[in-house]
Amino acid sequence: MNVQRKDGSSYICKERGKPLRILQLTDIHLGCGAFCRRNDRLALQAVEKIVDAAHADFCVITGDMGYPFVVLGGSHDNKRPIRLINDIMERHDLPWCAVFGNHDTEPHARYTKSQLGDYMLSLPLCHFAKGPAMLTGEGNYSIPILAEDGHIILVLMFVDSNSYVGKNFFSGFDVIHPDQVQWYKDEITKLSKDKAHPLPSLAFYHIPPKEIKTAWENIYKGRGGATYHLGFVQEKDNYFGYPKTLEGTFFEEMVKFGSCKGMFFGHDHLNTLSVTYQGIRLTYGMSIDYFAYPHMLEKHTQRGGTIIEIDDEGNFEVSLLPLDDVQ
Repeated sequence: MNVQRKDGSSYICKERGKPLRILQLTDIHLGCGAFCRRNDRLALQAVEKIVDAAHADFCVITGDMGYPFVVLGGSHDNKRPIRLINDIMERHDLPWCAVFGNHDTEPHARYTKSQLGDYMLSLPLCHFAKGPAMLTGEGNYSIPILAEDGHIILVLMFVDSNSYVGKNFFSGFDVIHPDQVQWYKDEITKLSKDKAHPLPSLAFYHIPPKEIKTAWENIYKGRGGATYHLGFVQEKDNYFGYPKTLEGTFFEEMVKFGSCKGMFFGHDHLNTLSVTYQGIRLTYGMSIDYFAYPHMLEKHTQRGGTIIEIDDEGNFEVSLLPLDDVQ
């Protein structure tokens, strides 16, 4: 397996007969300041252990690499978390990419998404792309997975789920915008030889869709219509951090389009649930966070990585890699 760039775009060449292993990490939350040195050390040690144990071919980080709150952490440097994470990837020679989360560029952070994107573009192992300039968000891009004969097996789609409706956390979470939904469809259609049958794809973004809550309620109330696979809902009072003030259409449009077979996200640090709903596998990545939630040092069952294995036909399996198992 190798990851290559051509004309500014990346693609993955898959070895026949061997599953492609993708490691999803999420919500690492490095503060990189004087007030959170212990938390950052624990988080980086956790990432190192998980990367070492995963034996992955590629790593995807679904947002919140940093947590640049000056009052809590003592720093507004939101580039240093990326550098520290990349250092780990370099030690393990692991190609990686990322999407942004709502905390990566908080209002008082030093660098914008565009500046962070430029920095990631300079890192040899990082396959982030900034995406179309006129599109909402920063970092909407695709990475096709190719068979040995060159045909596309499946497309990895990376979407910026944006941050807040207003200027900060209290304004409510934003959604994936209609122009991003259309871009997703156009990108898949462009890559598909048979326009009537779009290529299968997996979507990676940060803020979960409301449908993950609907699916979970169907399961635990016995209503049917959803399939439980693995993981837990551990947020207090079954909390799901989907956008409450805006009505997103991304999931609905993906069901209609028929390409997206799985969605992977983070954001809710204690949820690790993976379910299938309306034909799409919805999966919370295991988080790393030691810092952003109160009393996180005392919690541990949610912490780890998520493994996605893709076969020669583009089918995929999901499993958890808890930190407790690799300590």
